[in-house]
Amino acid sequence: MAREAFDEMTGFDGTCRTPYKNLRDWLNSTPDEIFDLKRQEAELLFRRIGITFAVYGEGGDPERLIPFDIIPRVLDSKEWSFLSRGLEQRVKALNAFIADVYHARDIVRAGIVPESLILLNESFQPEMLDFDVPKGVYTHIAGIDMTSAVKTRFPEDRRNANPIKAANCSSGGARSA
Repeated sequence: MAREAFDEMTGFDGTCRTPYKNLRDWLNSTPDEIFDLKRQEAELLFRRIGITFAVYGEGGDPERLIPFDIIPRVLDSKEWSFLSRGLEQRVKALNAFIADVYHARDIVRAGIVPESLILLNESFQPEMLDFDVPKGVYTHIAGIDMTSAVKTRFPEDRRNANPIKAANCSSGGARSA
């Protein structure tokens, strides 16, 4: 069964969605060369300041640019309200998972996550066992990519936080792994 793509700008009925009208007008009046130049400038800036992530095991340079689009996703206030609640919920869930990993381990006892998956993970920090972090925040930054589908606006996410590595933040400040 083929999935139909959702066009953020035109929405379900093919007409330009209200939040996108100004952007659409600008896009229609801007030459392609400007987009190429802006994309190149953004890539250069990302490389210069290190907005990258590592991909191991595929060969070549493991440092990759964070995927980005110079055309922004535009949300109206209703969409943002809905989306922000879901994003906050996911970050709270990540922090709750990490707290459980380093404290009660209910997720292991319930058979949801094998203990070996936690203990043998290179990012697992045994010194964090039973350590209470300030305000229960292990993951200070979580990149959550939202996707859109035809039936619902934001049904899926890919979490870009390594929860066990994120637990390296034991004093409220980031510690490089």
